[in-house]
Amino acid sequence: MSLSEFDIITRYFNQSGLCADPTLHRNIVTGIGDDAAVIKVPRGKELVLSMDVLVSGVHFPVNADAAMIAKRALAVNLSDLAAMGADPLCFTLGLTMPDPQPIWLEAFTTGLKESAQQYDCPLIGGNLSRGPLQIAIQVQGLVPSGKALLRSGAKPGHDVYVSGQPGRAGLALEYLQGKLSELNAAQEAELRSAYYCPEPRLALGVSLRGIASAAQDISDGLLADTGHLAKASRVGMVLQVAALPLAGVLTAIHSSEAVFRMVLSAGDDYELVFTAPAGKKNAVAKAAREVGVKVTRIGKVVKGSGVTVMDLTGMPMDIEEEGFRHFA
Repeated sequence: MSLSEFDIITRYFNQSGLCADPTLHRNIVTGIGDDAAVIKVPRGKELVLSMDVLVSGVHFPVNADAAMIAKRALAVNLSDLAAMGADPLCFTLGLTMPDPQPIWLEAFTTGLKESAQQYDCPLIGGNLSRGPLQIAIQVQGLVPSGKALLRSGAKPGHDVYVSGQPGRAGLALEYLQGKLSELNAAQEAELRSAYYCPEPRLALGVSLRGIASAAQDISDGLLADTGHLAKASRVGMVLQVAALPLAGVLTAIHSSEAVFRMVLSAGDDYELVFTAPAGKKNAVAKAAREVGVKVTRIGKVVKGSGVTVMDLTGMPMDIEEEGFRHFA
């Protein structure tokens, strides 16, 4: 039995817990069912929008579990809201599939619903079509007027911070590509989670409003994305390799040099790299502690341009800002 677009929407997407209910979501006037959704932007708030497209074979393995793909797709988009200090509001979905399979759709919408409920970010509409497997999600969020975190506010003398432990997603990619062997069950589970279920730092982003001077999520790699901050702010940044937070799973598998390069160059971690005035160290620590996220001060903002990484002896390291390499 072939499924029409409207069959798929009715059976799989227009379900409680996944799509917006205007009686429960007070800023959603209309969701699925009309030609377009209607959103109410409360007084004193600004609407924050972001969209990513995930392509099979490029952004995730061709045979990846549908539920995990869905969770990853929503999480990586919500990470952009986190970097802006915004609260999630809702999302739209554009999905192309070569052949709509009920088993795949059931798993995909189950994973999507779990994430939508976890982050209180319901589906309000979108579009379906036949084609190569691609997932386009646009997220909408709200931030108090004038309080959005931008990339352009870093100043010389400010500190550079990173959340979590970057580099695990790069190791996870090696695992998914079959390049790692002799991992134990706990390591395999950690790496699968790091790749398919990145944790968007939404609470941290909100807590840093009024504290951080510039922020960006880490999708291309810590070094490359720090470079984006430096360029937008028209400053230079100096990072200390000795200060980088190292995940145990990385140090257990790779040598020190390989670990440092992976932390700096691998992408898809979706942690936050941000800056803050030196006088706000305590405020940063308090904000991170209150939301239960580890943050580490890894460097300084300086006059100039670009990013320099100092090795353990205090000499500049030669590391290319290659960023994350997709499955292609």
